[in-house]
Amino acid sequence: MAVGKLVRGALYAHRDAIGALEKDVRSIIDKAVAIAGATRWNVARVEKHVVGLLEYEDFDAAAFPRLIASTRVNVANGEHARTDFSRSANPLILHRKEQLLTLDDPRVGRWAETTRLLVEMGLFRDSHLIGRQKVWRERLAQAGLAFVGD
Repeated sequence: MAVGKLVRGALYAHRDAIGALEKDVRSIIDKAVAIAGATRWNVARVEKHVVGLLEYEDFDAAAFPRLIASTRVNVANGEHARTDFSRSANPLILHRKEQLLTLDDPRVGRWAETTRLLVEMGLFRDSHLIGRQKVWRERLAQAGLAFVGD
């Protein structure tokens, strides 16, 4: 797969890469956007009948963007709901953001290099523990690094 990242059976893709997805995947995303009337999102999480339209903070400004909001859309029955995470004291954050883009996106190289260096430093070990900002900040601090993107 040239576009997107698979996590527990769900495909994640940045909005800028949607055009490179297979037609059936683009179609389900388009349907979810139409059902929810969603405009504020930059990552789509696609499962069989459910699409999450995720709003992360600016990818270019934040090394590890925080999840601001999520709109969950069941495209089979039209149900949808938006959840606001903007006031979370310990928000979910995104790692390996380069994997959500097409390989020819000019940002991929820079972001992949950051990921590579952090992997080499061992900061992605036990990755199931680093999905929230607090633990990630602590891990970076222990390595003598600072969290960028507040």
